[in-house]
Amino acid sequence: MPTQHTRLLALAGAVSDGWLVVAREALAAGDAERLTSLFDALAAATPAAAAVPDFAAGAAEHSAADRAVVALAAELPITACWRVLRGGTDAVHLVQADEAADLPAVTAAVQAALEAAGEAAPRAEVFGPTTALPAYHEAALLAATLLWSAEPAVGVRIARTFDGATPDGGPFFAATRELVVDVDERQRLLDFLGGGEVVAPLPGTLRDLIAPVSGAVPVDLRSDGEWVWSDAARYYLDRHMVAPDPELARHAAERPGPARLSHLDRHRVRAALAPAAEGGPLWRAS
Repeated sequence: MPTQHTRLLALAGAVSDGWLVVAREALAAGDAERLTSLFDALAAATPAAAAVPDFAAGAAEHSAADRAVVALAAELPITACWRVLRGGTDAVHLVQADEAADLPAVTAAVQAALEAAGEAAPRAEVFGPTTALPAYHEAALLAATLLWSAEPAVGVRIARTFDGATPDGGPFFAATRELVVDVDERQRLLDFLGGGEVVAPLPGTLRDLIAPVSGAVPVDLRSDGEWVWSDAARYYLDRHMVAPDPELARHAAERPGPARLSHLDRHRVRAALAPAAEGGPLWRAS
């Protein structure tokens, strides 16, 4: 069941920024009567459904508002914060808080800091590490600039699916590629590879290189926050016992299984994939 906080998250971009500021202040203050009257007035107005706006990263240098949000991390259970421009002009600050944080209280504090920094209508969107977010926030995060994070950046590695590619661009497996013949080990690896979150759904499928069946091999990219691998790796392990990237296999052996990604994890994975996508991560040989 959605909380009042998630109800307000869902209204971002669909109602006026000023209404959201007042409603979030009322929620943080525990003013149920005020919040109810605000929702009643909103229902009477019947706002039209809003399309997801265009978001862009904006300037690289930090503004006074950016610095004000980052400074709150010393006082509040904040784990990451971003800034993005909505419609080319309106700064939106996105804040990931601890799982157990009081999200309305953090939101009110961020709004107050933004107002003190000169923002007339502070746009502060606060959520937990794994909060399911509306399309508005997902689109904002895709374009946002990371301002600060509590955890240092971890280098995300991209697993090798094939052993190389021919001059015409076709991938191949080397004759020396190892096989995973032990049933228990293979199942453990299959569970790990299938348990990662899809971070880049890709259209179509590839031809099976070992037993040619047109359009048989899935190509979505998955991650556990530390590694990215193709669903093709799981396919070849499952159908033909072809071992995945040995370093990825060693990583999988040290983990019980992929955990759910936080919004910060997802941001870092996407950043790692951006340059790799130009060279075709599915055919990565080294």
